[in-house]
Amino acid sequence: MASPSASPGTSPSSDAPQVVAVDVGGTSVRAALVGPGGTVTARLREPVRHGAVHEQVAALMARTAAGTGAVRAVVGLPGRVDHVEGRLHVARNLPATDLGRLSAAHLAEAGGLAVELAGDAELAAVGETYYGAGSPAGTTAYLTLSTGIGAAVVSDGRVLSGRVTGFQIGFLHLLGAGRPMIEDLGSGQRVSRAARALGQDADYRVLTELAAATGSDDQVRHTRDLAAGALADIADAAAAAAILLCHVVSPDVLVVGGGLARAAGEPLLRELGRRIRDTPVSHVSWDVEVSAAACGDDAGLAGAAAWHLARPAAVAAAADHPRTKGTGQ
Repeated sequence: MASPSASPGTSPSSDAPQVVAVDVGGTSVRAALVGPGGTVTARLREPVRHGAVHEQVAALMARTAAGTGAVRAVVGLPGRVDHVEGRLHVARNLPATDLGRLSAAHLAEAGGLAVELAGDAELAAVGETYYGAGSPAGTTAYLTLSTGIGAAVVSDGRVLSGRVTGFQIGFLHLLGAGRPMIEDLGSGQRVSRAARALGQDADYRVLTELAAATGSDDQVRHTRDLAAGALADIADAAAAAAILLCHVVSPDVLVVGGGLARAAGEPLLRELGRRIRDTPVSHVSWDVEVSAAACGDDAGLAGAAAWHLARPAAVAAAADHPRTKGTGQ
């Protein structure tokens, strides 16, 4: 692990040891070895075992580290992480029974490695900042559109956060209490609701095709309207989240990642850029570079390599003493 005195924005040392990275998503858990340059190798991937995620993560950590000399793991979790206590407060896409056992202490004891926890969007933001479309010099905002909506920000090489993961913007109700949350409208959850309404399996690509269908009979119009409505909701919610991030942190670069963002591709990216640049409506009065995530699905894994440099300043001291096997602390 790098010295605590390593300055933010410094490139990870080329002789730093490999780190085990684990990324817990809403539908899958991934693990890999990550080198100091963000190089991802020895990949493992499994469907999430709801109710036993803690056991699954510990087992993947041990399998990934076996025979490598790796002694440290960074685990990205889909929710609000207490960096100091090393525990998960809340995760909308995981059962409550998993929360208490997805702690740094439990995972270190079970997996045999020193463990630090981070928000999954935080790790992806770090990965893109140090190895992808962002830069540790300046401010990089990361917006993920996937099973849910999440965000994180890295400024001058450090994650912007207090002791608890911030930027949980997916939980915001755009139109007030009792109305849909941003992630209800702008994530894979909106795609799933549209598929149920259509009575068929449909991903983002299928919705795009259905929204462009020609024909004037009632069924075609009904299907087209349902698909187009879902796509409009996703674009509106993603744009609202992007503009919110711009006003909160004044980024130089906005990186957009996540499975839904990759499926939507360049058209959604262009639309977000257009809405941000529409200053009379957005009130964003400076240039913001809007970029697709260069690291793709590996952003969160790659971020583990630079986490020791990018930890939030408020918790860096505590994080320099990660939970170790057998300590229970």
